Amino acid sequence: MGVEAAAELELHKVVVVGHVDHGKSTLLGRILLECGRVPEDRIAHVEKICSDKSLQFEPAFLFDALQEEQEQGISIDTTRVNFEFDGHKFILIDAPGHLEFLKNMTSGASEADLGILVVDGNQGVRSQTERHLKILNMLGVRRVIVALNKVDQIKYDQTVFEDVCKKTREIIEQQEITCEQIVPISALAGENITTPTAKLDWYVGKPLLGTLIDVSQKLSSLKKEDQPFRMLLQDVYRFEGDRLFAGRVVSGSIKTGAEIFFSPSGKISRVEAIEKFGETGVESAVAGESIALRLTEQVFVERGEVISLLDNAPEIDTEFRGKLAWLSSNSYSADAEYMLKMGTAEVPCKVELLDPATQEKRSGDSEILANGGFADVIIKTFKPVAFDRTATGAIIEKFVVCTTHDTVAAGVVDNRPVRVERSLKVNPNLRHESGYVERLRYEALNGHRGAVLWMTGLSGSGKSSLAKELEKALFARGCRVAVLDGDNLRFGLCADLGFSPEDRSENIRRIAHTAKLFLDTGFIVITACISPYAKDREIAREIIGAQDFKELFVFCPLEECQRRDPKGLYSKASAGQISAVTGFDSPYQAPQRPAVRLDSSKMTVAEEVDAVIALLSQNDVLPGEQALNNELSEILRTSGPRSLQAIND
Repeated sequence: MGVEAAAELELHKVVVVGHVDHGKSTLLGRILLECGRVPEDRIAHVEKICSDKSLQFEPAFLFDALQEEQEQGISIDTTRVNFEFDGHKFILIDAPGHLEFLKNMTSGASEADLGILVVDGNQGVRSQTERHLKILNMLGVRRVIVALNKVDQIKYDQTVFEDVCKKTREIIEQQEITCEQIVPISALAGENITTPTAKLDWYVGKPLLGTLIDVSQKLSSLKKEDQPFRMLLQDVYRFEGDRLFAGRVVSGSIKTGAEIFFSPSGKISRVEAIEKFGETGVESAVAGESIALRLTEQVFVERGEVISLLDNAPEIDTEFRGKLAWLSSNSYSADAEYMLKMGTAEVPCKVELLDPATQEKRSGDSEILANGGFADVIIKTFKPVAFDRTATGAIIEKFVVCTTHDTVAAGVVDNRPVRVERSLKVNPNLRHESGYVERLRYEALNGHRGAVLWMTGLSGSGKSSLAKELEKALFARGCRVAVLDGDNLRFGLCADLGFSPEDRSENIRRIAHTAKLFLDTGFIVITACISPYAKDREIAREIIGAQDFKELFVFCPLEECQRRDPKGLYSKASAGQISAVTGFDSPYQAPQRPAVRLDSSKMTVAEEVDAVIALLSQNDVLPGEQALNNELSEILRTSGPRSLQAIND
């Protein structure tokens, strides 16, 4: 019974940092002692050493002995303290002042989301404290508990405690880390570690380990319930004719029947069953569990994908801002090609240094980054990668940068975007001119409402083919319809634009405004453009208006698009003749909730046209004949002579 209970305990990983001589080792030794993790003979041995040297019993010696034991026969960068307290299981990861241990951040400490910062109440925050907080940042640890140690040396003075607390909180907030609680303790005397002490009668909070339990439970609950579902795909296995997608759930939860999205490939499927080792009839899984998914519709993906729910996927891009620590004796080189490892993905990349003050790219001799240095950077990958940003409850944010033989840097994704949106402020002296004929009157005479059918999809997915057939079908119905094809517009309106992310965004903005002009005269507008970035499509939606914007996702697997290759783009990209081909070496962020999803690898063009016509009918863009006659009569009845003359003109 006891063994089963221990196995079921949730494991909380916590990183512990602290200035030299602030009592970190003493605290870790004290926790080992209080939680019964030290053999009696070792306690007796340390007691004898302290007695022979006329010293007070020093728990740090217990921790030192643990370090020696862990270091025997292996090379390690950190010491881990395992213990259970009050029905909870913890691993405390001792993070040294040097950065070498960050090389292992893709496992172990990288799963920690809480830190303990040990501060000497007598000395307060010191020069190394900021460095320790930066280390926590590199580990993606955004919340800390401060153990204000040696409270006995300040004679349990509340005023001194509060003064140190104020300064400590300030430096923590400067590093964009949340201070959950500051707990006064004496690690040497064992005060306020597991039980309260009467000497701190003014302190109203829980002891250190009680606080640790409360905060850990809160973060665990957030990770399971409030954070989006993220599963790192480790491999795909074949078992009895099925394909099992195996990996670890790092946040959120998943249930059978859920529609899931693979990033960066953009594949979509539905969970038919969830497999857990040694269990049957599993219907759900939560953060921290290793599982395998059996899908209703088979997709072809590889290790490195991030699995999410369809309506809350991570970002996909080929560049992002980051903060990193350089860990190699070999200095940074702007010309070098590195390997980015994030989650289970491994992608070749370049690293660009940014000036911390201006956030502009550094140049010349200033680009030298030596061992132990911190830097703001832009990571540019040769293939799209999936990630989260720190400002959005980041999950997939930690990364390491490697060469063939060494890990050279470790860091986290920054919440600031790489691309700065160009200013589109309208001159206050301008005003929007409206015509005499309102849109409703155009629509009444057209016999249908206006709408913008925004087609998005990879090159070769069939957008242009569908646009032509849909135009023909709507025209045959008597509709006023216009097609804005992305390629055609690049011959004129957008001829000055290239294919950089900035130019792609401007291309979509221009197309959206053009579509809006047609919409205002009651047209059904069909746009056929890749529009790879979700944010750009959202801007188009805002320009056009959410009610009139119908997003059509023309889906087709990349492999099929490459086989079709109607414009020869994929073959040229494979040969290295061109770059920035969407889906190949430039990201495509698939719609998560389109108005309709058309799989051109399975549907005929005629079936796709029927699906879009049905969508327009359901949304009253194509109302029935009687409804049209009634609406036209009402508009003409309520129109004044001038409005009727304007219509006739």
